[in-house]
Amino acid sequence: MSITFQSIGTIHTPYFDLNTPHQPIPNAPGDFWITLDSEYAGALETLNTFNYIYVLYHLSEVTQPIELLTRSPWAPEKEIGLFASRSSKRPNPIGLSIVQIKEIRGNELVISGIDAYNGTPLLDIKPYMHFLDSKEDANNGWLDALPESKHIVAHALGLPHDHDHGHNHHHHTSHDDNQTSHDHDHAHRHTRHLHSHND
Repeated sequence: MSITFQSIGTIHTPYFDLNTPHQPIPNAPGDFWITLDSEYAGALETLNTFNYIYVLYHLSEVTQPIELLTRSPWAPEKEIGLFASRSSKRPNPIGLSIVQIKEIRGNELVISGIDAYNGTPLLDIKPYMHFLDSKEDANNGWLDALPESKHIVAHALGLPHDHDHGHNHHHHTSHDDNQTSHDHDHAHRHTRHLHSHND
């Protein structure tokens, strides 16, 4: 069965290449915003009453072949099933991120950091509701069984943490050192960003 989705907007980020992190980093440097197609602007009514939203988007840059078994960048020594991973190489390349709403201006949503390339097509926006979406008994699956699970979680979230050799590190959880510039010609500030990448 063939299913067709229509883009309803565009996600804007400072990420243009492999410096894109593996997950949203809330305090990532740079400007992050969504431009919703103007015909859907009315659907944003009361969305500003929520702190967080789900953003669904098309992973339009993913071209690699799909493999049913994969390896996580957080634990590359362990082979896991594709559906037990957050890999972007999926039968249907759909991305899902939870981000904070910072401001809504007309048909634009200023958001916290999101793990998507600049220009990624937007598929949908849904509110994150605490009473529905926050599960007290949620776990980290196979990650919990790893000896270094706490370190891996801190690394994945970009949190400061101690290594066994006794000094403190701060990881930004992306791929390699790269400096990118991001400019746009409307109400957002013009900035130049330095991204540190350690995965």
